[in-house]
Amino acid sequence: MKIRIFQWMLFKKYWLVVALISFLGFGNSFAQTGTLVASMEAESGILSGGVTKSTSITGYSGTGYVTNFRNNADKVTVIVSVPTTAFYSVFIRYRNDDIKYQDLIVNKAGASSVNFPKSTSWTNADGGKYFLHAGNDTITIQSNWGWTDIDKLMVYTTVLNSYSKITPDLVDAKASTATKSLYNFLLSQFGKKFISGQTDGYYDDVKKLTGKSPVYRVWDFQHYTEGYSYLWKNGGFSFGVDTGAKDTENAIDWYNSTGQKGIVGFQWHWHSPSGGTAGTNTFYTASTTFDVRKAVQKGTPEYALIIRDIDAIAVQLKKLQTANVPVLFRPLHEAGGGWFWWGAHGGEACKQLYAILYDRITNYHQIHNLIWVWSTPETDWYPGNDKVDIVGHDSYPGDFNYGTQKNAFDRYFELTNGEKIVTMSENGPIPDPDACLDSDSPWSFFMSWNDLVRSQNSDAHLKSVFNNPRVLTLENDTIQFITGIGKLDEHSGICIYPNPMEKGCTKLTISEIDKVENDTVKIFDLNGKLVHSEIITGQTINLEKALDSGIYLISVIADGKNYYEKLIVK
Repeated sequence: MKIRIFQWMLFKKYWLVVALISFLGFGNSFAQTGTLVASMEAESGILSGGVTKSTSITGYSGTGYVTNFRNNADKVTVIVSVPTTAFYSVFIRYRNDDIKYQDLIVNKAGASSVNFPKSTSWTNADGGKYFLHAGNDTITIQSNWGWTDIDKLMVYTTVLNSYSKITPDLVDAKASTATKSLYNFLLSQFGKKFISGQTDGYYDDVKKLTGKSPVYRVWDFQHYTEGYSYLWKNGGFSFGVDTGAKDTENAIDWYNSTGQKGIVGFQWHWHSPSGGTAGTNTFYTASTTFDVRKAVQKGTPEYALIIRDIDAIAVQLKKLQTANVPVLFRPLHEAGGGWFWWGAHGGEACKQLYAILYDRITNYHQIHNLIWVWSTPETDWYPGNDKVDIVGHDSYPGDFNYGTQKNAFDRYFELTNGEKIVTMSENGPIPDPDACLDSDSPWSFFMSWNDLVRSQNSDAHLKSVFNNPRVLTLENDTIQFITGIGKLDEHSGICIYPNPMEKGCTKLTISEIDKVENDTVKIFDLNGKLVHSEIITGQTINLEKALDSGIYLISVIADGKNYYEKLIVK
């Protein structure tokens, strides 16, 4: 067991080295909009480290450009003056011979990664949106993965994101009541609260340090397939299912121990179905010969192997479904980086694998307790809004960097056309909750990775985060709403109409319950606040006042059961 834990930690620390290139697949996904308010020549800024001015490559503006970004100390800082305190978009005119990225730092706050796609001629890169104060602000471009030539920086007016298009429904139309309730809860808190999360590893350490319990707890399915490469057998590692693994049972027990207030998550470090060497992380591209392109072709041996593995995971998911545990399920994560075998041969093969996985789990196995989470930002890799419920960013900007990472947030927002909740599906440093919620980067939740929660966050920061009233923990009363809705009975025949109803309407009709006589009807908003309650003697609900636009939950206590239906007010 100790060896397996060591391998696990080693894997994640190795990933931190390569994770920094997760932005390399980003193109210039944002088009420049707004009005130009400032333009600063890079060569006129403060050059530090080995950064120098050059004129050897023609086509620059001003008197030259800056170059020689090699080491962390290499940077250029310019002063920009804006007329009003607001968010602004920053664009950078640059050129380079290959895909690179650098850090952008505003007013000495936490760094954000900026992608510089390959461009041998001068062009503009989108640096993201930043909060600038009226008067002078500093913008620094610092070397991260260097050899980018920087010509000038431009600041434009911009607008905040609009979250009005986020879909109110899960992609699985047959999702269980508990699963819908969990999603509704996530919707209700998005933009208002920051939900705390932690891997199963170091979960108890967080509670001991902060006195608070993370709401979201994440386990891994890696032990349950035949390709698992760390099975201890006859004094050495071997391939095979770890029959002693109890991740599923532990998740069920924990969920129930929280009074069904906790949120269960499962990721899947899918050890390659074949190939590789026992005792190595065969989910890495470099550690296996398994070819995903063959795996998505029906009739191939590789296809049979992925179906075998998916079916093995379905066994575990069915246990969770039987226990009425809704699950945030995050398979094929970080595919766009290419370091995992499922992402080794481009976006098309990966999307085909995701489609096979989704269909097999949802339709063949009839598993309907899942909220599907996707976490890689490249457009060509995205399975589509019809197969993804939530998108998540895996954030590792460097030790003690508590910046909002708004640049990454906006890329995921754009990826889904603003129709999906955006989360921080993994993180080292936890971004400052107030800054995120107040600065248009309202991550739904964070999920700190194992020991990195301690090594990349100070104790003082962790205590501050978990005791922030805008951060949800299991000790927070708001989460009681999950429990009440999660226990409601299924009833496919209940009907509320009109639904959607027009704003201003004060009458609703309820039908398809055998006897509606002296039954209780309660209406909750998505914060769990009771907005209407009455005992009805017929089929009409008479509202005391019209409901505001939004989503509501109607509870009908009839025939000794508690039925649930969603109401949309336009």
